Amino acid sequence: MPALDDTDLACLIALQADPRASWRELGAATGIAERTVARRIKRLMDADALRVIAEADPLATGRGVVLHAWVRCRSGRVPEVAEALAGLDMAQLVVTLAGRADLMAELTLADAADMPDVVTRVLPSIDGVEQVEARLVLRPFRRAGQWRIQAGAAGAQDALEPRPASQPPAALTEPEQRIVAHLMRDGRASLAELAAHADVSEPTAHRLLQHLVDRRALSFRVEVEPALVGFPVEAVISVQVRPQAVDALAAHLALDPNTRCLFGTSGASQLFWHVLCRDSLHLWDVVTRRLGELDGVLASEVGVVMRAYKRCGIVREGARLGGEA
Repeated sequence: MPALDDTDLACLIALQADPRASWRELGAATGIAERTVARRIKRLMDADALRVIAEADPLATGRGVVLHAWVRCRSGRVPEVAEALAGLDMAQLVVTLAGRADLMAELTLADAADMPDVVTRVLPSIDGVEQVEARLVLRPFRRAGQWRIQAGAAGAQDALEPRPASQPPAALTEPEQRIVAHLMRDGRASLAELAAHADVSEPTAHRLLQHLVDRRALSFRVEVEPALVGFPVEAVISVQVRPQAVDALAAHLALDPNTRCLFGTSGASQLFWHVLCRDSLHLWDVVTRRLGELDGVLASEVGVVMRAYKRCGIVREGARLGGEA
């Protein structure tokens, strides 16, 4: 993979703040020549180190559910199980862990009615799986796309504002589905490309896209392996909290610069907390001092991520972003 210097990082920080910004806008934001910004980002894209993608929220469209599966495997079978899970279309995230569970997977199901079959038949039938614990994602407090390389950078708190209760989930129209599908492959696709794929005019494509973003059915993210930008240590933490303290504690953790994503889930632990750290001592500080100073925490369980097989539906080959399963 290409080594990143300060100019590369500056370009990535600006791109994270506005993934669909033009080269000119990114140049203005960084103070770097437009051509240099374009060349640096395209170099990383060509090396499969970077991709800008859109991420649809099934909770906002009222169709589908998100499951977290914590899996224990038979001895020596973890890599095979991880690869099998990464090969499932429904799998968005697959990571192996050093902890009580051998691996953790995030699954997006098209219909809630599919959940019993997935939990009781599909996952246990994978060769090498010994035990599966499934937890339903109930509420997002912060999404992975909101994490920033530079703490305090623009856009880092966007996900803290929940979708208004007066705005019920709404199914996507056919043109919206086409726009979303194309943006999930290329988050920087032009309005002309989106209009052509959705078979609508460019003004209509712009209006549909803005509507999707405004109702939080769609968000954009810069997908890059954390280790490549200086965060080689990551962990997924299950946090058990007193029920009356969950909202306040979640609001605090969502603001933590090391939080990659934070979800409210079913199960004994109400919060799923994914953190990125500079080194192991940094992780120790996050899971002891920072978590320990918060009122309402009853218990926590840390699983250190050893390898990512898939993130955001994209298969990983080390720091290289492969194809969709």
